[in-house]
Amino acid sequence: MDSMTIDSADSVHTLTMANGGAFNPDSLAAFNAALDTVLSDEEASMLLITGEDKNFSQGLDLEYLMANPDNGMQFVGDCMRVVGRLLWFPVPVVSVINGHAFGLGAMIALASDYKVMREDRGYFCLPEVDLGMTLTHRMNALVCGKLTGAVLRDVLQTGRRVSGPEAQQWGIVDRAAPLDMLGALALELAQPMCGKQREALSGLKRGINLEILSIIEGDTPDITIAGI
Repeated sequence: MDSMTIDSADSVHTLTMANGGAFNPDSLAAFNAALDTVLSDEEASMLLITGEDKNFSQGLDLEYLMANPDNGMQFVGDCMRVVGRLLWFPVPVVSVINGHAFGLGAMIALASDYKVMREDRGYFCLPEVDLGMTLTHRMNALVCGKLTGAVLRDVLQTGRRVSGPEAQQWGIVDRAAPLDMLGALALELAQPMCGKQREALSGLKRGINLEILSIIEGDTPDITIAGI
């Protein structure tokens, strides 16, 4: 099965992350190509991003990173540049979080305009502290630009696994609902943004996210943020 698939119905494109939504060079290229497909469709009105089975996305493919340590930082930077495209994408982007959203998967959700999450299964989680890792500068710009205060503290510094209802309560997602309602809810939430002039919408989104994008799109090599 392909790692990423893109389908269209009534001008709504759905990008499905298969195989756990793990990101390696092949799946990243497929994700990027799916975004290109939506951009090339002048009739596209919305992009839904979702996963399969119990996973929205487990994030970076750790097996690939362990097997390719010399390319790790370059690859993470490439991932964040693709995720950064969502911050200015010219149609509304909705993450339909059907299951676990870990690491880069959680960041894809944070970069989306709207987020709906399954209420009875799956967690939003940034697990770096429990993996003995820190964020790279590009990851940090996104996470700290989208989460604040006690929510940022508890998600990032404790590695807490946040359920759908908790994610709604904390403002991480817009709504938590049963799995079979997520698609309709995504369409409902994003409808007011549909049909807007693409250049204007993209420019406004870029303006909102300007500080984050200045780091993600910059030329500085990505490195992890060192502690003591």
